[in-house]
Amino acid sequence: MTVPIILAGHGRLPSGVGEAAEMILGPQERLKVCELSPRDSPEEFGDRVLELAGEADGVLVLADLHGGSPFNAVRTLAAGHPRIQLVSGLNLPMLLEVLLHTTDDVTALAGVARAAGRDGVVDVLESTW
Repeated sequence: MTVPIILAGHGRLPSGVGEAAEMILGPQERLKVCELSPRDSPEEFGDRVLELAGEADGVLVLADLHGGSPFNAVRTLAAGHPRIQLVSGLNLPMLLEVLLHTTDDVTALAGVARAAGRDGVVDVLESTW
């Protein structure tokens, strides 16, 4: 079984990134979205993330902003649920790479997310391609 991916972030950003990924790769059954609205408490947001995670052995959460409310809510969850891996800095290259990997190892998938997120940022003026 492949690792479920939850996009967590402010407003409609997670949906937008998810929709862009599906425009490129087609429908993704394992992709789920959790959006923070101004009226949500961190506890409510965390409860929704846990509901989306279901009974999966490992879940990768990609959060939009390190230190933001969605990230902090999931970080609190991850402390009590070792099956939840959290990576911040959600971007489209990161998500595409993660969705193309079918590993069952959530820790390895978190590494893919970190590398792809970092490598997906390119200063065109400094690029050699």
